[in-house]
Amino acid sequence: MKSLSLFIVFFLFFLPFVSFAEEVPFRGQIGNPTKLKPYTDKDLEEALKISDECKAYDRTNIRYDCDCVGMTFLDLRRQKGENAQDYWLREEARRKCPNTPAVAGKIYTECLEWAPSQRGEDYQEFCTCYGSTFAKIYSKNPSDDLLITEAQTMKAMELCNVNAVNTREQDEKALIQKLKDQKLYDKLFPGAKDDPLSVP
Repeated sequence: MKSLSLFIVFFLFFLPFVSFAEEVPFRGQIGNPTKLKPYTDKDLEEALKISDECKAYDRTNIRYDCDCVGMTFLDLRRQKGENAQDYWLREEARRKCPNTPAVAGKIYTECLEWAPSQRGEDYQEFCTCYGSTFAKIYSKNPSDDLLITEAQTMKAMELCNVNAVNTREQDEKALIQKLKDQKLYDKLFPGAKDDPLSVP
């Protein structure tokens, strides 16, 4: 009996504070926030399907954070209603969910396949710059559009000085040529005729 009386006193004492707290906006909040309608089982299933489809393909799984895409799609569906088209909600969700680390890693790995033959000894430094720079540019405008991707690629390469000459290789060739001009190269390096850096 005493416990019941204590509960009633507690309830009556704190009830006004509870109702007051609901009516007063949080600090920094203007008026009542917009309330999203609760999601339905259908909404949740739709969002999970969008996420699963994203994960099913390497291209989208690398370019987008697929869990983020699904959750963002769910929020957009609740905001924009049942009449909003799935395609546009999905595209908007993707733009909000770039997978920047995975994109950087993919570009870096691909770069390692072609850069050594074109960049010389600084290829790793170049690929690190290229992967990171491309990912930053991509994260500001995630897209599957090939024209946009090509423009992002060119910009990243330009910022990483893709056309820079490998200065060490250039210096070595200049030194070899100087030694050959002075007739010293064959004396100093008699077995170096097949040296890939040798200048005919």
